[in-house]
Amino acid sequence: MGIKQTTIVLSVVGGFAGIAAADIASPPGFGIFSPFENAQAEVIWVGSSAGYTGELRWENPTPSASPTTLWSNHSATVNESFLLPGVFAQGERIDFVYEITRGTYDLFSTSDELDWNQFNIDATNPLDVLVGIEDIRLPSGDGDYNDSVFRVVFSEANVPAPGALALLGGGCLVMGRRRR
Repeated sequence: MGIKQTTIVLSVVGGFAGIAAADIASPPGFGIFSPFENAQAEVIWVGSSAGYTGELRWENPTPSASPTTLWSNHSATVNESFLLPGVFAQGERIDFVYEITRGTYDLFSTSDELDWNQFNIDATNPLDVLVGIEDIRLPSGDGDYNDSVFRVVFSEANVPAPGALALLGGGCLVMGRRRR
């Protein structure tokens, strides 16, 4: 008999409660997943204890887009952040690549099932996911997952309502006519 754990998350944005526990998706399998619809994802550097130099990249899901380099583990500063472009749908997977560029060359990706053991993903709080990377291919590495550490923090995107866009467009038309 297992114990069912329920987590209630409350986000106060602009004076109103935002996200309730029922709105957070249970991700299917390994990875980092958007916990709700129209989510912004901010990647925040936590730190590194690696001897090797590596680069963290976001795998842009847009067809034919190249991965976006975020940081090198030896040049990033604590709390440095990068807001991923666009918004993510509930349950959408967000993948990262970590490439060792100085030391023993290797490359790991959260999108590759064979590399999953190189990443330690703590999604206990689905709004603030902590990711640690082991930079030496296991089983040879020490498994401390502190060679590169970052967080992915989700928040509600400021997406204007369709009615607001119509009002904005109408206002632009009126302003255009006044100038003639």
